[in-house]
Amino acid sequence: MILDGRELSKSIKENIKKDVEMLQKKPRIDFLYFDDDKSSEVYFTRAKKQAESVGMIGSLHNLPVNTTEEDFLTLIEYLNKEKETSGIMIQMPLPKHISKKKVYETISVEKDADAISHINLGRIFMGENDLAPCTAKSAMALIEKSGINIEGANAVVIGRSEIVGKPLAHLLLQKSATVTIAHSKTKNLKEICKNADILCVSIGKSEFITGDYIKENAVVIDIGINVMEDGSLKGDVNFEEASKIASSITPVPNGVGSVTVAMLLSNVLYLHKKYNNK
Repeated sequence: MILDGRELSKSIKENIKKDVEMLQKKPRIDFLYFDDDKSSEVYFTRAKKQAESVGMIGSLHNLPVNTTEEDFLTLIEYLNKEKETSGIMIQMPLPKHISKKKVYETISVEKDADAISHINLGRIFMGENDLAPCTAKSAMALIEKSGINIEGANAVVIGRSEIVGKPLAHLLLQKSATVTIAHSKTKNLKEICKNADILCVSIGKSEFITGDYIKENAVVIDIGINVMEDGSLKGDVNFEEASKIASSITPVPNGVGSVTVAMLLSNVLYLHKKYNNK
């Protein structure tokens, strides 16, 4: 079965739109990105349109790449206090001169649309998952859509980033999966993957995971997006080979990435209802 993210995204956004229509004050999301990152500009411009399609307000902040760390943190602090702002979404990765740690520490937990603050990430570790990073939530939603019994399943997550691999592993643990986190230094990666009932891949290498890494009837969640020289998109999994072995698999494009913006809007709605609907 191909796990088409477009269907799931449409369903989530329809429910969000119904909720937003019931609100007296409309949620607003502020997107912060830098003018040298065209992919973030395209992504956030599309996300703004999708936010508006469900009745939210989107605001784009396109910043010069030489914006100082002090000025960037000051902008975040301003939006933390801005009553009209329900959520803040920040480009990742950041320019090298801006500390990711300081950004994580500065963004308010009440406006943290991608759940990147230390407090929100810590809450996931403690078993709270109302708010989680959008990509990790998208992957979980597609795993659940596959129909696999997560409880007791062997799950392997390849990738250990703060906003994908680590939170996804904890979300799987909350559903009682037995979780292994693998990464670029992992030995015997193929053998570890072959034991996975659920294989989630975010390694950043085009079609790195081939058919001989896949267990028969496994659920394969490809989180990678790699832009090829001809402009086409490839995942971290060789779809043609893996799809012949897996019971369910996400395509690239139209898989996890298609659900991510819907999960972002879901997070903004959650923050707005909990903290900002005054």
